[in-house]
Amino acid sequence: MKTYQVSLNGRQYSMLEKMLCSFRASQLAKNQCINGYELFSDMIDDISSPVTDGWSTYEIVLKESVDKLTLLRFITKVVFPKDEDYFVRQIGKNFQCEKDFGFQISLNF
Repeated sequence: MKTYQVSLNGRQYSMLEKMLCSFRASQLAKNQCINGYELFSDMIDDISSPVTDGWSTYEIVLKESVDKLTLLRFITKVVFPKDEDYFVRQIGKNFQCEKDFGFQISLNF
């Protein structure tokens, strides 16, 4: 499994922490490697949760989630340098990622 290194500023780090399930948020806080599939799955679930909970539409969610989508693209670009929208296109579909990878995420002061 390949491990990618990503440095985030405080705002990005805080946003990512809120997007992750509690287990992965604790991995992030402990500076542990996070499985890439699970990381992106959590991020996409967080972005699309208002739709799946039934109180919004994808069109509205995508307009209101600009910062989250920017973060998703930023981290995606590390894995898929030529296709930063690889995971954005999967919002609203069955999530798929055939690569086996992990992320080591650090806070850049």
